[in-house]
Amino acid sequence: MRRTVLVLVVVALTLALMGCGGGKAAEAPAPAATPAAAPAPAAAAAAGAAVGDRSANMTPTFEPFPTGTFVPQDLKLAIDAKRPTLIYFYDSSSVSNTDRSIIDAVRDQNRGLIDLAAYDIGRFVTTSPDGVVSVDPAFAADPAASQAVGLAKALGVTSAPFVVITDAQGYITWKFRGLLDKTFLEREVLRAGR
Repeated sequence: MRRTVLVLVVVALTLALMGCGGGKAAEAPAPAATPAAAPAPAAAAAAGAAVGDRSANMTPTFEPFPTGTFVPQDLKLAIDAKRPTLIYFYDSSSVSNTDRSIIDAVRDQNRGLIDLAAYDIGRFVTTSPDGVVSVDPAFAADPAASQAVGLAKALGVTSAPFVVITDAQGYITWKFRGLLDKTFLEREVLRAGR
């Protein structure tokens, strides 16, 4: 029995070597005509032509959180206590609340990792037909409204929805303008919570 197995192994090795080129050396094939190289794209050929940053929303940030009287007390306490915080500016007059459901889902999956501070800046500001944003005079007397608008100005909020994330050191680590993506938000929440 052992001889039979040994013969089968030797035959299998011989066939494998012959199949892999271990047999008689074949003649070298004639060199094939090489196709002409395709010309380089014109945009790439322009010496050092820089491609614009198409992900300006996703650029990581690392700057200290602004201080001043415009920072609401609850947010100031969270930042001073070195708790990661997600600051969410929204407009209640918009029809979609998808962003809030995404934020809630990420916070539920990462319970206790990040605090939430949400501000409805849509009800504090008005936009003129030519696009100029100003504080609504009816809300200017409200201290909470003036703090929310002051905080939005200090953080560079230009439109709603807008998300700012701070880490455990009290630094801003991420700013995002527009509709949220759950994967990106979860990645940034996990990064801030480290």
